This record gives sequence, structure tokens and C-alpha cells, in this order.
Amino acid sequence: MDFFSFDSPFMSFLTKASEYMLVGLLCLLFSLPVITAGAAITAGYYVGMKLLRDEDAGFFKSFIKGFKENFKQSTVIWIIELLVGCFLSYDWYLIYKNGFENYNRIFVILLAVVTVFLAMAFLAVFALVARFKMSTKEAIKGAIAYTYINVPRMLFVLVLTVFPTIASLKYPNWLMAIWPVGTAAALYIISYNYLKSFKKLELRVTTETEEAQDIVETNDEEEE
Repeated sequence: MDFFSFDSPFMSFLTKASEYMLVGLLCLLFSLPVITAGAAITAGYYVGMKLLRDEDAGFFKSFIKGFKENFKQSTVIWIIELLVGCFLSYDWYLIYKNGFENYNRIFVILLAVVTVFLAMAFLAVFALVARFKMSTKEAIKGAIAYTYINVPRMLFVLVLTVFPTIASLKYPNWLMAIWPVGTAAALYIISYNYLKSFKKLELRVTTETEEAQDIVETNDEEEE
């Protein structure tokens, strides 16, 4: 088979990689108004998982669909996260301003643990909204429970999420190479991790009552 033929493994890889890069760019563009960032992250996860399942009907169309359908719920969650984030950021600002030595070490450690845990849960909730249909309250509770059960997995997700930005800031001359490639790789690996763990949840749901199945209904309707 020709290495550069359209259906070769190499060209399939390049196509998939370019799609993930473009999805990352869409996430960035749709997050610029700030208030829309939650819906943009949800849409990114929505498309990322669909690409892995080869259910994509055009990544741009899928992104817009995921953005529109989850906009209201994701925005409410995002606002809650911003408020919590501002509260935690102010705590860390006071600690930094007054000096770490002036605070109880146990308190600082506990605050650090809570901050990291909530950061992980903040990411998980958008993946749950992208994959399942549930109320905002159920999504938040589910994200906290999911993060608690999958701490190592979510730590990995958190590191992958922030790595492209940190690396781009550290090496600004390579920004145009680091950010798109890093974001695409991160989205692919994160989507794979979520999809793998969600399959276990979906299998559990199928063995439960009809009432439970109504609560956790997959958000995988066919593209129109």
C-alpha cells in the first residue's frame, strides 16, 4: 500500500491528529469570551470521544452540536467553578502575601489537597455532561464521586490539561508548535481515558433498574 495514499495508516493518523488539533483550536476560540469556556470544554470532550469511536459526522458540526446542546448546563457549572476558583485563589493570595510560615502547615496542606481535588473534579464534570444526560446537581455529585474513585486517572488528566499551556509559556518561541501538538495529544489521551472508564459505568447502568437508566442516559444521539 502506498505510504501516502488516502486510506493508508499514516494518512489516517495525520487526518485524526489534524482533527484533534482543530478541535483544540475551536475550544480556545469558543473560550475567549470566558463565560463560554465551560460549554467549549464540554464540546471538546464530546467531539474527542466521538472521534475515538469513529462516530464523527464532521468534527466542526459535532463541536457546534455539543456546544449548543450543553451550553446552558455547562455555563451554569462553569460559573459555579469560577466562584469557587475565586474563593480558593483569594485564600492562596493571602497565604502568599502574608508568608507561608505564618500559617499552620496542616492547613496549607489540606488547602492544597482540596484545591487539586476540586480542579480534577472541575474537569470531570464537563466530561460527564458531554457523555451523559443528567441534571446539574447529578453531574456535580457524579464528578466528585468519579474523581474520588479515580484519583490517579484524574491527576493524569489534570497534568495533561495544563502541560501545553505551561510548556508554551516556558518556551514561547515554540508556542505555535507546542500548543497545537500538546493540546491535540492531551485531548486524545484524556478522551481515551474517559471513554475507557465510562464504559464500566455504562455496563453497570445496563444492569440496574429502568429508573436508574433514565438518570444516566447516554448523550450519543445520531448526528442529523
